[in-house]
Amino acid sequence: MKKILIAEDDQNKYDRISAFLITSLSSLEFKHVKSYQTALKFLLSESWDILLLDMSLPTYDITDNEDGYYFDAFAGRSIMMEMQRKSVFTSTIIITQFESFGEGQERISLDELNQMLQRDFPKFYIDTIYYNPAQSDWKQKLLQKMESL
Repeated sequence: MKKILIAEDDQNKYDRISAFLITSLSSLEFKHVKSYQTALKFLLSESWDILLLDMSLPTYDITDNEDGYYFDAFAGRSIMMEMQRKSVFTSTIIITQFESFGEGQERISLDELNQMLQRDFPKFYIDTIYYNPAQSDWKQKLLQKMESL
């Protein structure tokens, strides 16, 4: 049984990813979290085989009484920095709907992000997958990465 933590704030995207994995692979156990803080809490308190991580997340879970406080375009990278600092080397795949991140001079492309993550987190970073709900090529790439782990 592979334990998979999915950090994704978009419910529709989570539903499509998890449904695809359930129909494509066997022996999976999922935990879905929706924010930076909740992802860190579960990463640091339990053992996971794989982390499927959205790059952009709110700081806290969005609820009727909580607006998430701050939406961070690089929350995924911040989570990976904490993982490295705490020696939590869970195999990590970024799944994102964005082709660029940040604003102004801090703006980087998806390819630049991938190169940065490969350089900074070689012990546990696997790859970045561009998710487009209108296309299906993300499915094959995700399946290949998941089967290799």
